[in-house]
Amino acid sequence: MKIAVPADEPDLQALVSDDFGHAAFFVVYDTEDGSWEAFPNEAPEAGVGAGIMAAETVVKLAPQVVLTGGIGPHGIKKLRSADIKVIQDEEGTVWSSIQRYIKKHPECKAAETPARTVPPE
Repeated sequence: MKIAVPADEPDLQALVSDDFGHAAFFVVYDTEDGSWEAFPNEAPEAGVGAGIMAAETVVKLAPQVVLTGGIGPHGIKKLRSADIKVIQDEEGTVWSSIQRYIKKHPECKAAETPARTVPPE
């Protein structure tokens, strides 16, 4: 299962962004093998409509779940129309949010530890 989390930095220890559309990055974690990758969000410069643009980016990354601090109604609608589950009001680090989700949903196969990947430059 792939889990996407909007983040302030391209790292599992980054804070979960409290604004989905204006997050600097989306961290995508794969529970099957523990791999993860950070993708830059190009929507923050958009101003109005950033949530929809960010949601379109995330839909292309194909996660099954998005864990986010806050997200507007248009972003939620776009993600849900792609059958992506949205969990709001997340806080703390990306990794702690992912761990909480996995603990609540044991059907997710969790890797023992996250794989090491190189953050984008």
